[in-house]
Amino acid sequence: MIEVEIARDGGVRPLEPLPFPLQGRAYLTLLPDPPANLTATGATGGTAADALALLASPRFARRPVSDPSEVQDRIAALREDWWPR
Repeated sequence: MIEVEIARDGGVRPLEPLPFPLQGRAYLTLLPDPPANLTATGATGGTAADALALLASPRFARRPVSDPSEVQDRIAALREDWWPR
């Protein structure tokens, strides 16, 4: 899949460099515009400073924390639940 932007005048600009000339025919799927805070990796959010602020926040300190052994047991149970015996 090649993601491109289409200008109002019909010009096509690929979002990544292509190893071949952009010419020929193609099928087109129109997608909604991405949110304004979409990063180059496709993640929404802010900066590393925002992440550090979250980690230092009282809200993060009050987050629910699970017992790691309970999590592992639940994962194992789910894994075995769907596997045919």
